[in-house]
Amino acid sequence: MRRMLQNDEGLLLLTKHFGGMPSYGRLILDALGKQAAPAVTTAPTAEPTAEPKDLLLMRRSVKEYDTRAIPEASVLRALNAAVLAPNHFLTEPWRFYRLGPEARKAVAALNPLKQETFSAVPGWMLVTVAASEYAADGSLSTKKGLEDHAAVACAIQNFMLSLTADGLGSKWMTGALGIAPDQLLVLVGANATAERMMGMVWFGYPKEPLASMTVPARKLGVDGVHKVLD
Repeated sequence: MRRMLQNDEGLLLLTKHFGGMPSYGRLILDALGKQAAPAVTTAPTAEPTAEPKDLLLMRRSVKEYDTRAIPEASVLRALNAAVLAPNHFLTEPWRFYRLGPEARKAVAALNPLKQETFSAVPGWMLVTVAASEYAADGSLSTKKGLEDHAAVACAIQNFMLSLTADGLGSKWMTGALGIAPDQLLVLVGANATAERMMGMVWFGYPKEPLASMTVPARKLGVDGVHKVLD
């Protein structure tokens, strides 16, 4: 009985016909009005930092990060979320280039004035759009080009929201890097003919918790952009 109440794993193997020792022990404990011993787990599992409904409201553009290492599992989970973005005709136009230490140094060398700022950012992900169609001038102004551009924008948002769920911050950078997009495409080995830069996403653990960061006020708000039709 003592071994049952303690959810003994060895005894569990001998009593599978009872439907699993934890549930059997639970019945006995409920009858005695006692609490079960904590279940033994082989490895801790990551828990979201907030309820799913709140994650959309917690994303912030983070400028300053601390030195904690970024879990590889968080990055892979974010990428898997990214490729589930809405995508007309399933063209999968997104491309992701994650920059390691040497690549980040190379980026910093392209803008020496921001080397100190760049060196303090732990995670860098260059995102491009490989559109299924371009205009004659090479722009994304065609119907398919605009759809692919929108799909990659959704993918980037998914990527950042997934990071938010793990307590990581992010920032979608474009012109503020002070580096020509063509230079960045060459640096990562992207196909400049087939791809266009969407942005550089910084990410990592924020110095200030996301929950305590304020969001810039929206001038229009919901009331200024939302109309209900009869």
